[in-house]
Amino acid sequence: MILAIDPGSQKMGVAILDITGNLIEKKIIHNSFFEEYLKNILEKMDIHTIVSGDGTHHKDIIQRIESIIKKYEKSIPVVLVNEKYTTEMAKQWYWKENNPYGLNRFLPQGLRTIPVPVDDYVAWILGRIFLGLAKPENVKHKKNR
Repeated sequence: MILAIDPGSQKMGVAILDITGNLIEKKIIHNSFFEEYLKNILEKMDIHTIVSGDGTHHKDIIQRIESIIKKYEKSIPVVLVNEKYTTEMAKQWYWKENNPYGLNRFLPQGLRTIPVPVDDYVAWILGRIFLGLAKPENVKHKKNR
């Protein structure tokens, strides 16, 4: 299993994937609960790799991860993945899974407001990028047109 993390200043997205990229679990947690969450995951699941985005606060999260891994005497590699365009990609994935409702359904996708944070989707994408199953450079981003 792979634990993928999208670190942020106050919250982070986490996703657990199997080695084929299938999503087992995704959620958003407050940073203050990270150690507890990671300990529970390491006790319950056989995590082979931890993937983290290389953006905001990744150095702090990496230190916290390594501290817990050391405490549990585990040998789990921690890998950084480029986060470029993953937020745009996460918004696209969100709309694929959640049909727009109300007035949002009449707006073009680029003008819709997503009602929830998408950090969990970003974590899922980071895990799939690590596995070679997603390529954020293919996002239809205005810089890539």
